This record gives sequence, C-alpha cells and structure tokens, in this order.
Amino acid sequence: MKKCSIFYGAIFFLGLLGGTAQATHTKFTQPLKLPPVLGLQPNGTYNFSISLEAKDADISVPGLSSSDKTRMWTLSRTGLGTLVGDFPPPTIRVKTGNTTQLTVANNLNDIQGTDPNGTDSSGRFQGLANGTQNGISGDHSEISIHHHGSHVAPVSDGWACGFYIKASGTANRSFTYTYFLQENDAKNNTNNERGTTEWYHNHRVDATGHTVWKGLGGGMFIIDDPADPQLPKGPTVDTTGALFTGSSGQVFAGFKYDVSLAIRDLQFADANIGGTIRHNQIPYTFTFEGSTGDHIMVNGVPQPFFKVEPTKYLFRILVPGNSRKYFLRLQQLGSTTNIAMVQVMQDAGIVSPVSRTIIPIGIAERVGIVIDFGPFAGKTLILQNVQSTRDGGDCVPGNCSTATSEIMQFQVGTTVTQQENINVANITRAVPTPSDLTPVVKRSFRFDRTPAFWVIVREDLDQADRIMDCDRYDSDPVINTAEEWTFRNPGNWTHSIHTHDVDQVCVSRNGASCPASDQFKETWPLAPNTTFVVRLKPTDFTQKDADTPAGGCSSSQPSGDCSNAHLFSTTGGTVPSAPQNDVVSDGATSPVPNVEAAGGRYMLHCHVIEHEDTAMMTQFRVESSPDGTTRTTPCSPPGSCTQ
Repeated sequence: MKKCSIFYGAIFFLGLLGGTAQATHTKFTQPLKLPPVLGLQPNGTYNFSISLEAKDADISVPGLSSSDKTRMWTLSRTGLGTLVGDFPPPTIRVKTGNTTQLTVANNLNDIQGTDPNGTDSSGRFQGLANGTQNGISGDHSEISIHHHGSHVAPVSDGWACGFYIKASGTANRSFTYTYFLQENDAKNNTNNERGTTEWYHNHRVDATGHTVWKGLGGGMFIIDDPADPQLPKGPTVDTTGALFTGSSGQVFAGFKYDVSLAIRDLQFADANIGGTIRHNQIPYTFTFEGSTGDHIMVNGVPQPFFKVEPTKYLFRILVPGNSRKYFLRLQQLGSTTNIAMVQVMQDAGIVSPVSRTIIPIGIAERVGIVIDFGPFAGKTLILQNVQSTRDGGDCVPGNCSTATSEIMQFQVGTTVTQQENINVANITRAVPTPSDLTPVVKRSFRFDRTPAFWVIVREDLDQADRIMDCDRYDSDPVINTAEEWTFRNPGNWTHSIHTHDVDQVCVSRNGASCPASDQFKETWPLAPNTTFVVRLKPTDFTQKDADTPAGGCSSSQPSGDCSNAHLFSTTGGTVPSAPQNDVVSDGATSPVPNVEAAGGRYMLHCHVIEHEDTAMMTQFRVESSPDGTTRTTPCSPPGSCTQ
C-alpha cells in the first residue's frame, strides 16, 4: 500500500535526467504472431489454468547485435506437457453467460529476487521481494490478476490490495477466479454480459508497471454474444495464420478475419540474467512521467508484417502499457492519403459504426475496427502512429522518434478464402444513454500531481490530495443507484481513467456532446485540460464496511487506519481533521484481512501505469441496501436485487 516516501521525488528527478537511448531495428521483416486461444474445453466447460513463469522468449529484434532470447515473466498455458512461455499471454475466448473459471498459479521464481533494480546473489534479475523501484519497501512478489472490463465481485476482480497469489511458501500459491459473465443494463435484458474485448493483467498495488513491462499483461479476454450483429470472422487459424485443421502441433488461434493486436513499446538492453550478461533483455526502469521504449511491438513482434486477404477484417486493438498513447492512421505505401477505418467497438462493446482516419487509443482502452482491404488487392498498407499535433496526433508521454512512428505493415493478397459480405453499417447495438440513468449522487474527481505523487482530489468534498492507501476508500455508491461522476484533468499530461466493475455512459466532454467514439466505456481518455462527465449504476455485487474498532478512532491507533493521514493539500484547501463521508478507513491493525472478509474493494485509477504506481489510485465500496451485506454472485436476474 502507499505510504509517503522521499523516494518518489528522487525517482521523479532521475526520470527527467535519464531519458531512453534511441535504437533502430529492421522493420516489417517478421510475420505477425497470433496469440494462442483458450476456448471451450473438451469437457464442455470454460475452465482454464495459467501459470506465472519466467521463460526465455524468442523475441528476435532484427538489426540488433544479438540473438539472445529475452527473459520474460509470462502468463503461460498449462496442461500441455511442456509449459509454453506465452508473450503476450494467451487469449481467452468464451461465450457470454457461461461461468468461466481461471486458475492462476504463481511459480515465478524471478519475482522473488531481492534487488528491484539489478541482479541479486541468486541471479534473479529485478525481483520484487524487497521493495520496488519507486521506493516502496516490503515484499511485492505477490500477484493479483485483474480481469479488466468484467462485471465481477472484488474477490475475482483482481483487488490491488488483497486476495494475493503468493510466490513463495506453501499457502496461497494459486487462486481460482470466477467470472459469471451475467449483466443487464437499460438496453440489454439478455441477462448476459455484452460481447466485447476485455483483457487481464497483474494489478498488485505499487508493482503493476514493473510486472506488466516484463510480460504479466496484455492477454485478451474476448466475450462472444449471440445478440451481437455479424462481425468479420472467417475460418479458424493457428498461430501462424494457417487454416486450423487440428493437426498435431497446431495451436488454435481464433479466426482469420477476427484478429487481436496488442500494441506496446519496449526497450532492449543488456542485463545480468542468472549470472550471465545477455543482450536483448527488457530491464524495467521506473519513470515518474511514464516508462517508454523505442521498439514498437505487436503481439510480441517488433513492427511485424501481416498477410491479409482483400476482404473485411475486424481488429481488436489493445494498448496494455506502460504509458505510450497511440494515434492510429492507415496509409498505402508511398501515399499520404489516409484510409478510412470503421470503429465498431468501444471498451464496453458494440455501439454504432464510426468512420475515422485517425484513432487515438490510450493505455488499457480497447477499440474494435473494421478495415476493408478489398480495394487494395496486391498493395501494401502501413499502420502508423501519428506523433505530430499538426497531423492530428501527439507524442504522449514525450519519448518519440522515427522508430515509434510506424506500427505494422499489411501485405494484401489477391484471393479471398471465405466471402462473408458483411455490411459494416449493420454493426450496431443500442446502449444506455444518460437519460436512462438519473443520478441521485454526484461526485467529482480531479486527477492532478504534486512534486512527489500523482494524486486524486475529491473536489466535491475538499481540496485534499489523496494518495493511494489500502486502508481507505473514498466513495460508497449504493447498489442499483445511478450516480454521476466527473473526471477532470487540469494539467498538461494525459491520463487513462479506469473504473472497475461497472460500465459508464458519457454525459459530456468539456461541457459539449460526447464524441461518437467515446460513448460507452470504462477507461476514459483524459487528455490535458479535459473533463469527462459520466453516469454509472453498480449492480449485483456488494461489500461490507470493515471499519474497526466499534469504539471509534483513538490517537493510539496506527496512522492511516482511523485518520486522514494520507490526505494532504498543496492547492490551498483545508485538510479535514477527522474522517468524513466517503473518506472511510478500513480496519485497525490488520486492515487487509478485515477488508477481504468484508468482500474486498473496487479500484478507480489512472491506467498510465507509473501514475497508478505513484499513488493515482483510490478505492470504492458498493453498499447493499440496507448496508451490511456482502454479495459475490449475480442477482437472479442480474441487476434485480439490493442485497
């Protein structure tokens, strides 16, 4: 959990002075890799097992001097004989409404290293058993897997402060997450979650950036919904893109015209791995503004090419981290004319098709875009990252070069394997609107910074800057009650604001109508000097209050348990002297076990991961009505109960 530390300020200045050396590699020389897909099992269930392992991944970086394999921290498929080191993690693909279980085992020996910056005496590189790079002491080798975008109770949500999977000892070495995939809203009464693209990653407080950089993030979680309109799909394929026949050695990787793209950047350098200096490693370097690299990776391949057919494709695009925002543009090789891409999905599912020539996508956002390659048979197209504001893009967070200006290449063939004749205009589905959600409570959150922290301010309560504290939650919406939340960014940096558990409907952006591309989401692109107003209604899952002791707070209790020790003002406001409504302490001497017993908590935070790890995160609790009940399963039907 967060505690005030002088290390934040020190790391901040080091980040400003350091910078990242630019490097180049030979682009478009390797084919795109398709992640393996875990789908319906032979026993008719959607029950999967994944193990956290350190594996030497075969990430070839053409143009760099060595072919050393890259040590990754992987979320790997199990039950396949020899364990497979998957980077990015495998895609999980399920049919909505089917209870899905994911069992995760923490067998990651490397994370038990005792030097977060270097190699310990056992040869373990940048382990987290003895503190973090951003100055937080203690063991951070535990893991908590967050299913980002899912409607689920905190016990299976990947609570940042508890329900941890331990990396050592004999107890709590694995955990089974249960996803019911059941949900209703004002425009969906199917009892099932909408079809969409979600994802999963480690969410352990203070250490998310370190672990996601090393590989513990980026796995897609795709929900298929029969209520959705027809999407491009095509025949099944393996990880090389060849038609999947189930032959020996083949691994199912989804569908030919329905392709997942996890786009991120990494930095390669030498590192001491197991006592040997190896090239092509990915040492993590915490940077206060946000950690970046100068090699663009797509599904773990540096700037790949992808052979496509002259037909419509659906691309499910995710940016898993750590801090670079992308501005996607498509052009034919040798041309400066922008090619239209049709966005058909937002974070929370299908909305209405929007034709766009530049598509911004920040950390943890997902977009589904349809590209029609039909007019470009025999041609080559380039998916670019626009880094100039003059051209409609930007360089976020500030480390850009020619090496980060292009993402991947499409080589368009001349024949089509399976004609689908999809009319993109028909890819639409009704979603809730602001008029469907009449708020009874309004809350306002400002996302700001101090010299040592990224902070969240409850502007409707006070002007106190809040740094993340596992002992405290700052909001307590009541189940089945609509609320209106304002997210405001007064600074000149960019945030991605994610609210766990519940989808939100956009009311306004900067006082005007919401863009058609940002209507129904749970991760909001909070650009500089931007304000979003959204509405939400938590349903199904509730958590008890865990305050102790019954006799109230006393001066002898530890700081942060019954005080506002983690509230401070740098903006002229007055810090309240006692806990107030919506600023509630959880527990006395053992807060986390108390809160686990009460059902856990949900998180609200910036998903620029170094901002999150430097305290731009808070918690909220969903109250039952009347308060006092913990509910971890959906109502019947979903959304119908108050306890």
